[in-house]
Amino acid sequence: MLSQFAHAPWLTAGSGAATVLGGTMHRELIRGIFAAVLILLTSGLASAQFSTLGDTPARFEWRGRVSADYRSEFETKSDAGDEFHAWRTAIAGEFGGPINESILVSFGTRYAHSRYDFNLDFGSPPVYGTTNLPRDPWNSLNTIDFLPSTTILVGDEVSVVLALPIRYAGESGTDRNGFAAGVSALVRWQISKTVSVGLGLGVTSQLEKEAETFPIVALKWRIMEGLTLMTEGDWFQGGRTTLLWGTSNSIRFTISAGYERTRFRLDDNGTTADTNGIGEITTIPVEVGLRIRLMESAFLDVKTGVGIAGRIRVESDNGRKLYDQEFDPAPRVGIAITFPFGLPAR
Repeated sequence: MLSQFAHAPWLTAGSGAATVLGGTMHRELIRGIFAAVLILLTSGLASAQFSTLGDTPARFEWRGRVSADYRSEFETKSDAGDEFHAWRTAIAGEFGGPINESILVSFGTRYAHSRYDFNLDFGSPPVYGTTNLPRDPWNSLNTIDFLPSTTILVGDEVSVVLALPIRYAGESGTDRNGFAAGVSALVRWQISKTVSVGLGLGVTSQLEKEAETFPIVALKWRIMEGLTLMTEGDWFQGGRTTLLWGTSNSIRFTISAGYERTRFRLDDNGTTADTNGIGEITTIPVEVGLRIRLMESAFLDVKTGVGIAGRIRVESDNGRKLYDQEFDPAPRVGIAITFPFGLPAR
């Protein structure tokens, strides 16, 4: 699914602010509020197990984007006293376009490399069975995503999107299965010139767990000139809702909140209990930043914030819990850059 770089035609309408905010509350504002509330309710009912998507793709152009990002999370400590910090770097690409007047196809891929460095007490136990980690549960992690998708256009305002997300996630050196895959569907509706909303459902397998079903949401609401509320993310569980504000297209302030989850296969160099087991990190990031427009559809994002409600978990190779602890809020900083590319429109 092409996202974030693609621009729907209504985004350039200069009369949006006057239409949305004019005397008494306009019906487009009511629709936007309804869409935002619906998304929040859906996410809450799913206990944070959800996915968010970005912008709709350009309809009759072959377009793509490449992006790279880096994030550092400063030291934090679990409730049991285990300390760690982490960093991640990633590169991604997407490309897609029409095969006829009513069907679009797209393919995306992403690679992320993460590292977690633990600072454990000297007296850490040699095996699991207490609230403390017995050893560094993992170091370097590799995550590879593949995402083929198809969009079916139903008139000018409605589209149906089908996707087959595939993910590999594992500690460097593991030789066991680290793949998860699923199928997802979403219906998008261009409610008005300023509001677009999408709702759908995803089903995906989980490492050493039963498959999970979760809602998928997408929103872009131009509240007024210079103020936009939108979701950003992909077909895998997680994502964020972002508010962009600024009177200039060159620089916009951002504030966002979301959900992140990484579940991955461990290698065979741990204790007997966690050999080829499972690791999992979840957190809720709250961030502020700047989005700097470098050129048309090219952006530099700089963010800082904190990850709250974090949890670290380790399981055996059959999914039995070995360690499960919350950790303190973790400060973070990040930078990302996105460049578009494409072919001329027909």
